[in-house]
Amino acid sequence: MTFEKKCFIAPEDIVAVRFTCTGCRTAVVVPIGKVDANIGLLFIGKCRHCPTESNFIPAGAETETLIEFNRLLAGLATALKGRKIEYRLQVECPE
Repeated sequence: MTFEKKCFIAPEDIVAVRFTCTGCRTAVVVPIGKVDANIGLLFIGKCRHCPTESNFIPAGAETETLIEFNRLLAGLATALKGRKIEYRLQVECPE
């Protein structure tokens, strides 16, 4: 018999997002409801701690997509509250 481990999280379990520089591994944790247009200031140009470029530009399509995704994610728990359905996201399980 084989077992497959599956991990799911509920939208209300998501309380923050973490942005990590791939160069120096410096991370910033932002509460999920606080990711807005100002968050772009953290990622425009070079990392504040090393010369790694973020490749995000002010008001760029990718920056706007990231902000919109986080805005929708923040509202998902509220949209589902009181409904007669459980909504879960599958994530990679830790080994």
